[in-house]
Amino acid sequence: MEKKTIGGFIAALRKANGMTQKDLAERLHVSDKTVSRWEREEGTPDLSLIPVIAELFGVTCDELLRGERKSPKERATEVEEPDSTPKGEKEKLRLLKLTFSQYQTLTSIAIGVSVVGLLIALVCNLAFLRAVLGFLFGAVFFAASMICQAIFTNHTMLRVEDAQLEASELSNFRRRVIRLAELSFGITVGLLGFTVPMAFLDAYAGLSLESMFRLGAIDAAGALLLYAVVCYFLNASFLRRGIYSLSEKEAARYYHNHKLKRNIAICLIILLAFTFLIHQPATTLWGPGSVMKGRVFTDYESFIAFMEQDVSPPDSWAAGQAAPVPDKEHIYYDASGNPITEEEALHRTLEDKNGNVVCEYTDRNQSVVSIRYTPREGTVLPITVCTYDDLEKAKETVQSRTGIFLALYWVEVIAALAVYFIKRSK
Repeated sequence: MEKKTIGGFIAALRKANGMTQKDLAERLHVSDKTVSRWEREEGTPDLSLIPVIAELFGVTCDELLRGERKSPKERATEVEEPDSTPKGEKEKLRLLKLTFSQYQTLTSIAIGVSVVGLLIALVCNLAFLRAVLGFLFGAVFFAASMICQAIFTNHTMLRVEDAQLEASELSNFRRRVIRLAELSFGITVGLLGFTVPMAFLDAYAGLSLESMFRLGAIDAAGALLLYAVVCYFLNASFLRRGIYSLSEKEAARYYHNHKLKRNIAICLIILLAFTFLIHQPATTLWGPGSVMKGRVFTDYESFIAFMEQDVSPPDSWAAGQAAPVPDKEHIYYDASGNPITEEEALHRTLEDKNGNVVCEYTDRNQSVVSIRYTPREGTVLPITVCTYDDLEKAKETVQSRTGIFLALYWVEVIAALAVYFIKRSK
């Protein structure tokens, strides 16, 4: 039989055996259109089908890959020499490369599904102020991406399972497939972590762009850190189960880096935990209320004059309140539900430690957030009054302190990564 391409050789073998394309397709459990595409050189069989086709037509895999039968001289010496030729090996590597290229395309689709999920989450949050709904939509797309990636990976592995590849070739192929899958899963995990802050808002609320990127970056980093730990144990499991293997030199490098990762991870966790223990008191025990500085009054007259000023709350606070109804007087009620005057409703008293009233005033100043004092014998002076302006300044102080700690977390993580890349075995 004259030398042909794989498709042409399959067509010639099929006709020589009196088989139609449909007959061959049924034997191989594929469609007749697939067989037709092979014979028209519009595609090639999966590597896993090469041994099946070769056995079906009574030829060797090498002959099928070469597109021609071996000469009598080659058949006479095939016991002494390996059942392969440079052309057959070249064709096998081409099919292997084609299989991986198709897997790369499928992986790109899986990553694209995750990106679409992120965009939908952002639109729901920023355009419609439905952060929780955006997170749910995004989570659906992220889950679909992971499921698709798992299916693509498993299918690609099966395509070369029975391809009669050498152990080193099969191992290298599996490692490349697993690494690409890890990249795809890692991107999806990072995007999922980025949208997690949206899940903790009210159903009809949204995160600002600044808050979303700030909180999202933190959660994404945490999710990726957890994912790195999972990959650390998974790769060790793959090696133990023989899913792929390493050469002696690669194994020495792998175990050196594996141990280095573990030691650096332990040090990083201890360092992050220590920083967190310092961070917590700084943000909770020393929150805005504790760092807020107000105006101190040392006499009752000036305090009463300040509290009885007719001051409205700031615009930033009033914006979230219901607008007052014009031309209608406010009606006040006592604890029993009886109508009372405004003076009675806004009347306030301060008492010393014995319960004696030492100061009375009308609370008209709506800019006041809190009043702090310590009741003593016959007096409550000095009195500290904090306004919304004082609260905003205190919030800025706390946010600055929080920003310092967040930057410290990032510095610790980056430092750990730098140490690893400097000391790892290449």
